[in-house]
Amino acid sequence: MSETGRERDGLDSALRVLAAGAEAQSSLSGAQIRRRGEMRGRRRRVAGATAAALALIAGVAVGLPQLMGADEARQLPAAVPPSPSVSVRAPAATIERGTGTLTVTKDGVQPRSVVVVLGKVAPGRLTVVSKSPKRKVPAEIIGLGDAYMLNASWVVELSRPDGTTVFAIQSPSDKNFSQSAIGVGSPDAKWLYDQLAVGDVIALS
Repeated sequence: MSETGRERDGLDSALRVLAAGAEAQSSLSGAQIRRRGEMRGRRRRVAGATAAALALIAGVAVGLPQLMGADEARQLPAAVPPSPSVSVRAPAATIERGTGTLTVTKDGVQPRSVVVVLGKVAPGRLTVVSKSPKRKVPAEIIGLGDAYMLNASWVVELSRPDGTTVFAIQSPSDKNFSQSAIGVGSPDAKWLYDQLAVGDVIALS
C-alpha cells in the first residue's frame, strides 16, 4: 500500500473514533448531562468546604492554648501585699497627774518612781525626740517670759502627737512651770535622762 493510502486509512480510523464518542455523548439526555454537571459541582464544593474546615480546625488547635493562657493570665488576681500591722509602742514611763509621780517601766530597767512638777502639761502621749546634757530652752517654760533663753541641764525634748514640744529639765520644784515643761528634781534628773532614749514614749494620765 502506498504512503498516501496509509495516511487515508489513519484519518478514517480517527474520524470513526470521534464519531463513536459523539454518538455515546448524544445518547445521554439533557437532564442526565445536567445531573452529571451538578454532581461534579457538589463534589468540588464539598472538597473545598472540607479543606476550609480542616484549615480552621488546625488554626483553632494552634491558637486555643495561647488564648487559654492569655485568659488565665488576665483572670489571675494581682498579688496583694499584706498590709503592715500598725503597732503602738509600749510606754517606757508613765506619769500620774494626781500624785506627780513618774514611773519608769521600760523593759530591762528596774522600775523606779520619781516626783516631777507637771505645771499645766495636758494628758497624752509624749515621745522623746532628742536629749542634751546642756541646752538653751525658752525661758517662758518656767514662767519667766519669752524675752531670753534659759540654760538648762539634762534636757529631754518631748513631742506631742500634734507636734507641739514639751521639755523635761532639771529644775527646783518651786518653779512656775507652763504647759510646755516638766520639772525633775536635781537628784533624779540625770537618772531619768539616762533611762530614756530617742523614740521612747511617756504616757501622761
